[in-house]
Amino acid sequence: MSTVVVYSSQTGFTKRYAEWLAEELGCQAVSLGDEPRFDASGFDVVVLGGWLHAGGLAGKKWLARAREKHLQTRFVVFAVGATPVEWTDMVEEALAKELPSPEFDDVERFYLRGGFAYERLGLPDKLAMKLFFKMQEKNAAADPRAAEMLEGMRGGFDGTDRAAIALRLNGAVSSLELEGKSDAGT
Repeated sequence: MSTVVVYSSQTGFTKRYAEWLAEELGCQAVSLGDEPRFDASGFDVVVLGGWLHAGGLAGKKWLARAREKHLQTRFVVFAVGATPVEWTDMVEEALAKELPSPEFDDVERFYLRGGFAYERLGLPDKLAMKLFFKMQEKNAAADPRAAEMLEGMRGGFDGTDRAAIALRLNGAVSSLELEGKSDAGT
């Protein structure tokens, strides 16, 4: 079984998870930033990592095109964001919005907490974050989550955790590993 990890990363958190996953799975990690037209031909399993932002899931357009072209390929998506994983309602809502049913029902999906590095953002994203901060400031007095998010993002943080891969990806990583090992032995 041939597997590849494909990812889109702006500030490095998704890249870190993609590289860790590729290491665990014994495959390569390919950046869509370096190879935006990466062709998934020849792979049985494609793991896509993208970061969540207000505009959606980075890499989603590539995923849609790749799924159309490679109907027999198994796709797994991991989304990376600043939202704490414990806020399952917000995480599930974001994943459902970006990978709606029934179109993406066959795509396994998981969430990993990344981080926030304002200094690594491009100008448009910095401007959008200034607006986000203002909105969170208004909400912070009445909403403890908004206050927590604002506090964490103002100072920046790195919430990546290699151990979270096995925890968050449930059985997908281990099932990919087992499939790969059983295929390698045949």
